[in-house]
Amino acid sequence: MELRHARYFVAVAEELNFRRAAERLHLAQPSLSTQIRQLEQDVGVKLLERDSHKVELTPAGRSFLEGCRRLLQDADDFSRTARRIAGGESGPLSIGFVPSLAHGLLPSVLRLFRKRFPDVQLFLNEMDSTAQIEQIAGHRIDLGFIGLGLPKDIPELEIVAVAEERLVAAIPQDHPIAHKSRKAIPLKALADEPFLLGSRVNAPVFNPWIIVLCQQAGFQPLVVQESGQPITVLNYVAAGLGVTILPAQFSRLVTAGVCFIPLARPTPRYRYCTARLRNNHNPALAHFIGIAREVGDLDARKHIL
Repeated sequence: MELRHARYFVAVAEELNFRRAAERLHLAQPSLSTQIRQLEQDVGVKLLERDSHKVELTPAGRSFLEGCRRLLQDADDFSRTARRIAGGESGPLSIGFVPSLAHGLLPSVLRLFRKRFPDVQLFLNEMDSTAQIEQIAGHRIDLGFIGLGLPKDIPELEIVAVAEERLVAAIPQDHPIAHKSRKAIPLKALADEPFLLGSRVNAPVFNPWIIVLCQQAGFQPLVVQESGQPITVLNYVAAGLGVTILPAQFSRLVTAGVCFIPLARPTPRYRYCTARLRNNHNPALAHFIGIAREVGDLDARKHIL
């Protein structure tokens, strides 16, 4: 039995009149009668009692009608689901993200994405940029939300910048700089300070970038320790072991004993990017990247980032 036969039968069963059913289906009445006879032959039972005056459902026809209605409803549902998945409005989307994004940009992106695409199933995984690239290459996540960029060019990846934010100096709360001013300071003001950085494994691009920025500001930073995640580094700062530089989103964390001071220009901003395989055709990807760029632009205009 073809799906169209189920539609033909439902129309006849509901109208109980071949002429009206044919008009409803935009078919010629003789053709519809032929199709219904063929359906009964295929099913092997009589579904309709008909004479020159009336059409009635047989007991088998009444049961068959309910089954046809369920079949057509399922077919409509499957078609609708397929169209939504093809349009990126439904289906799964797996995303990796660097820890710093959890403190500002990512929640805003997720909130807007969930509002616009509530039927997309999001799977979120916090991991460093290196791990994200491995997961993307292995087709275990669809999208990486990374900082800055990659340590080397990978042709099969598409990298899209979605947001920027200021860098801040994190210094001990009892440091003289903290008492002098909480306005923006030049990076060179930290020239004589011991620097604390996160693990180079977790920040293969960020750490070298910070060192280059210091060199461009006219000094070679004295890096006394490279270890741990940013939160751990902030604890070292609170203990008075040195200073560090982080994206501004970390300044939203309540960290006892730490003072956050923005770095003045010409210190550049920190850039967040998305990474995906060029041949990943998950249609929800474009929606997510577009919303990430939209939120990044909004935050930049509000001076949040």
